[in-house]
Amino acid sequence: MTSTGDYVTTSDDEESFEDEKIIGGSFRNGEFQGRLFKWTNYLHGWQERYLILRHGFLNYYKNELDITLGCRGALSVRQAIIQPHEFDDCRFDIRVSDSVWYVRACNREDRERWMQALEDHKNICKSESGYGSETSLRRHPSLGSLVSSSSAGVASTGSFRRDRSLKIKLSELETYRELLSQQVATLQTYFDACANAVTTGFEPYQKEYENGTDLDFEDSLDKNHVTPSLDDETIKTSPSKSRIDRLSLVDHAAMSVDFKGEAITFKATTDGVIHNLTFCIELMQKREDTWRKKYEKELERRKKFQDLYTNTIKEKIPALGSPDAEEGPYSTLKEDEFFDALDQSLDRIDRETDDLQRASKLFSSSSKTAVDHRSITKKSKNSTASDPTKTNSTTINEATFAATSNGENISVKGKHRLANDVERVVQEHLTYVREEMCDGWDLIHEEGEMKVYRREVEENGIVVDPLKIFHAIQGVTGHEICHYFWEYQHRMEWETTLDSTKIIEALDQDTVIFFQMHKRVWPTAQRDSCFWSHIRCISNSEEDQPTWLVVNYTTPHPLAPIKPPQVRLIANVAMICETIINEPPLNPKDIKRENIQCKLAYVAFVNPGGWVPSAAVRNVAKREYPRFLRRFTSYVIEQTRDKPILF
Repeated sequence: MTSTGDYVTTSDDEESFEDEKIIGGSFRNGEFQGRLFKWTNYLHGWQERYLILRHGFLNYYKNELDITLGCRGALSVRQAIIQPHEFDDCRFDIRVSDSVWYVRACNREDRERWMQALEDHKNICKSESGYGSETSLRRHPSLGSLVSSSSAGVASTGSFRRDRSLKIKLSELETYRELLSQQVATLQTYFDACANAVTTGFEPYQKEYENGTDLDFEDSLDKNHVTPSLDDETIKTSPSKSRIDRLSLVDHAAMSVDFKGEAITFKATTDGVIHNLTFCIELMQKREDTWRKKYEKELERRKKFQDLYTNTIKEKIPALGSPDAEEGPYSTLKEDEFFDALDQSLDRIDRETDDLQRASKLFSSSSKTAVDHRSITKKSKNSTASDPTKTNSTTINEATFAATSNGENISVKGKHRLANDVERVVQEHLTYVREEMCDGWDLIHEEGEMKVYRREVEENGIVVDPLKIFHAIQGVTGHEICHYFWEYQHRMEWETTLDSTKIIEALDQDTVIFFQMHKRVWPTAQRDSCFWSHIRCISNSEEDQPTWLVVNYTTPHPLAPIKPPQVRLIANVAMICETIINEPPLNPKDIKRENIQCKLAYVAFVNPGGWVPSAAVRNVAKREYPRFLRRFTSYVIEQTRDKPILF
């Protein structure tokens, strides 16, 4: 190699550096900086480098003049681990992940100053915004920071850590862009220098050539690389042009180490760009998937609301419709629309009934009720005294006289004109209720002890489905159930579909003829009914509890003619009740309501008449029959709660 005597390398700046070599780390311009020895590689060993601690990074340069050209390496102090050497008082190690810097100070005091400055700077960085801030990235582009940033970016792309936002990554890309511009300019300067060295000689690069003997970049020098040496005699004996060319090549070779370092730094920068772009792409893809899922959910929710809105518009069931929508052969309503309108009207009636019942409970002991009760009792006493042959129950007589104003209704003694029909219908029901639920009967409703069966039958296009309901009621007897079902003065309290009811004829003490006007349920026509009602007690033995039944059967009557537009309802209904005593005590007087149970069977053959669609009739029957029985049995339980048991 050419001796240093052939090159003049000293200058005023370098002489000042020689004077400052004894100075350790200190604060200059608000930044801790100074000279330390850094281990480069096993070929060059410890080399003196200039280190600056600022903005969360420890940067090192070859000397103070190279600060403007960019650092040769940097480490993030925030994540650094500073460890003093166990045996060497001047050495300490700086570790960041897999990267380790081995440095030595001039003396122990200088090492302590550096370690303390690093720890203080580390704490300041942790207390501030933290790693990855825009300021620190833009002010410290270097090979070490690029490698550190790239590895962190790779880890974060897999886990998408929350502290890695797209804005930060874009800032890093901006930093990489500036760094690439600087590195490209540096490489271009090197290429220009190479071209100049060939054409104009090596004199302008004599300084760089002399400094090239101080190599320091780790892994930058090939082990097998041998620099050709030139002695003075060879140079003197060679021609002048040949000597210049050879020295230029030597100068070029000396600068090749810096070129390799710049190439490695350039590669690290491009790797960082690629990693950050990958992260940004994956982050945007993840955000795109998230927004796509939200968009799909919003579309699904919007579709549901649109369907609901469309169905609501299509329904449009008014409380009062046009005459064309009413029941009849030319009704404009479809079957489902007819049922919806009917269902809405029934709900309105139920709400009105509930409000009325709540109001009646508040005024149950009103004076009007007391006056009516005294008036009925007085009439009952007068009627009994005037006709001693009338041994009927006071309830029937009260009802008969209360409902009769023209004296046409009479109570007969012995067999009345409808006795044969009554007996025939009663026996049919007793036989019918005992039949097994064979083929054709469908269980359409089940609720606790209640079971509702139906068999679909149509006559002349009109639904006349027979129904059977079986139920068990705790705490009441069969007599009590039938009593409240037969007595007319209680009927308006539990039957919510009636406008009025009255007895138009009393056939005997157990049989009367009722005429009832039912509430108008739009869009159906208003209906009325005229039927005889018979109550009977059937006792099989003195030991067993008797069976009670009530039968209602439609019959014509001159006092109840059919008046259009009303439609006559045809019904054949029977309620058969049997009392069961569970664990009867020895003394019958000790029986309590907790020990009694009523097994109820309700049979109904109803022809609604008119032009009601079949589907609407069946749907209303499926809904209303269980509700009717629940309401009626609850009423009986409430009425008999504090009264003596009626067997």
